[in-house]
Amino acid sequence: MTGIAAASFFSNICRFGGCGLHFESLAELIVHIEDNHIDTDPRQLEKQEQQQPTYVALSYINRHE
Repeated sequence: MTGIAAASFFSNICRFGGCGLHFESLAELIVHIEDNHIDTDPRQLEKQEQQQPTYVALSYINRHE
């Protein structure tokens, strides 16, 4: 990754759903995303888990450590 692509990747701008807020640090960006864009309601999480496909990606199974 070089140039503009790398600069965009390493910026602290929330791109979740077109949010666009800027943050001083990656830690602040992560807290923002967790607090504002990720649903942590246990009922919703259970519903999402039940909707997951029954297969696992081969890349997950064949991870190299």
